[in-house]
Amino acid sequence: MTQTHANIMQKFMKHIKNSSTEDFIRSMLFCFCAPTIKGLKAACLINFRRNKNEDMRAVWKLHADEWLVPFGLEWLLLNDEGMNALVLIYRRELLAKALGCDEACEILASKGYPLHDVDACLKCLREKYCESFPHEIGLFLDYPPCDVRGFMENRCAKNLACPGYWKVYGNVKQAREIFRKYKQAECEAAKLILAREL
Repeated sequence: MTQTHANIMQKFMKHIKNSSTEDFIRSMLFCFCAPTIKGLKAACLINFRRNKNEDMRAVWKLHADEWLVPFGLEWLLLNDEGMNALVLIYRRELLAKALGCDEACEILASKGYPLHDVDACLKCLREKYCESFPHEIGLFLDYPPCDVRGFMENRCAKNLACPGYWKVYGNVKQAREIFRKYKQAECEAAKLILAREL
């Protein structure tokens, strides 16, 4: 699956490389946000950028609701400046669940977040991002709280048993299955985009 996923993603990225800004952002969104669109995870974080002098932020703001509302998704732009758009795209009910478990609440409280209020937590995340990178963002991305805590406490750890979407400090078997589902969702989306546009 990993090699297949890598090959498909390479083909996908090559295909969209020279597309219009709007098509590039839309394709990236539907491919790399596929696990959230399918309801497999609460949120995804995508940095829309290319080497060209393109205002990704303006294009994103213009079309984001049109692309996301039909899927029941919402978004938060994390960066205030620059041409790129760093966007957290989320499914509200799943995000509330991810942030509401006891271990997530402990981590969030220790970092000064208000509890049990998704909008207040998102506002706090954005404020913290503007100061420095908040590693607790993993909770918003639906990573297991034990892995988020493990990363925050052991950032320099190397040679972890399960490389993937995040560093795994807890249940490796469960993480591998989650990674497999995320990759499958991304591959299916990439194939649909490639088939439609070739």
